[in-house]
Amino acid sequence: MIHTNNYSEFLAIKQEIQEKKLFFIKIVSDSMEPLLNVGSKYTVVPVNLNQLKQFDIILFWQNDRPNAHFYWGKHLAGNIKGHMSRSLKYPSDVDLPIKDEYILGIIPIKLKLRHKIIFLWRYYFSKV
Repeated sequence: MIHTNNYSEFLAIKQEIQEKKLFFIKIVSDSMEPLLNVGSKYTVVPVNLNQLKQFDIILFWQNDRPNAHFYWGKHLAGNIKGHMSRSLKYPSDVDLPIKDEYILGIIPIKLKLRHKIIFLWRYYFSKV
């Protein structure tokens, strides 16, 4: 495991979520718009990894920063074990597998039907 300059930030976020059962994250990317808006703050709570469902919004650590994307399922291909996620902006792209320890929590937002339709629409037309 490579410890980057931001690794201490990751550990601090993880500890706060575990101890306080609550964390607030400010969105700085448009990868999940219109569901998660840039500049808005959202609550993050701990998650039981065995209870994750497709379309849950997970906060995970990747590329030296926290990311919030849809949970897509377990990644079991080859020797890489972990979890898959996708963004609303690029639904046909699956993020790199996320190891259990890098999933920080979930953003407990009930996904509306229109957001699922937007996602599926983008997914379908990105394949064409």
